[in-house]
Amino acid sequence: MSADDTTPVRASDAEREAVAARLNAAVGEGRLTLAEFSDRIGAVYAARTRGDLVPVVADLPAGTPAPAPAGQAATRGGDRAPLLTWVGAIKRRGRWRLAGDTALGVAVGPVKLDLRGAEIAAREVTVSVRTVVGAIKVWVPAAIRVEVEGTTAIGTRTVEESHLPPYIDVPTLRLRLDTTLGTVKVYRV
Repeated sequence: MSADDTTPVRASDAEREAVAARLNAAVGEGRLTLAEFSDRIGAVYAARTRGDLVPVVADLPAGTPAPAPAGQAATRGGDRAPLLTWVGAIKRRGRWRLAGDTALGVAVGPVKLDLRGAEIAAREVTVSVRTVVGAIKVWVPAAIRVEVEGTTAIGTRTVEESHLPPYIDVPTLRLRLDTTLGTVKVYRV
C-alpha cells in the first residue's frame, strides 16, 4: 500500500520545535500574549501531523525574528518600567506590555497582576514586586516557565508550581515577590 498526496504526514519532533521557536519569537515581539502562547504551544506538542501545525502559526510572519535594536539586550528587553505608590493598590490585567525588567512597589496595599493577557518584551522577563503591608497575587498561563523567589516576614506564600519538562523551550518569567506583612499567591491558569 503506497501513500498518496492526501495521506497526512506525521509531524517530527524537529518540526514541532521549529514551530515552537516561531511562537517563542512571536511572544517576544509582542505578537502573542502569554495566554495565546500558552494555548498554541499546547497545540504544537499535541500535533500528530504536519497539517496540525499549520493553523498554529498561520497568522504569524514566516522567517526569522527581527533583531533587537542596537543597545538593547536581546534576552532581557533592555527596558525597565517602575511603578511605585505609597498607599493604594496596583492592578494590571487585560492586554498590556510587560517590560523586560519591571519593578512594582506599594507601601500599604495589594498588588494584583494578571499576566494572561500580557505581552512580554523578551523571552526572559523579570518582575520585582515589593509591598510592606499587603497581598501580592499573580496569575500566570500554564505554559510559561516561572521562577519565584522572595521573602515573606509575616504571612503565607502559595505558589502553584509548573510541571513543564525542562526540554520544552518556552519564555521564562522570573518573579521576585517580597512582602513584610501579607500573603503571596501565584496561580497557574
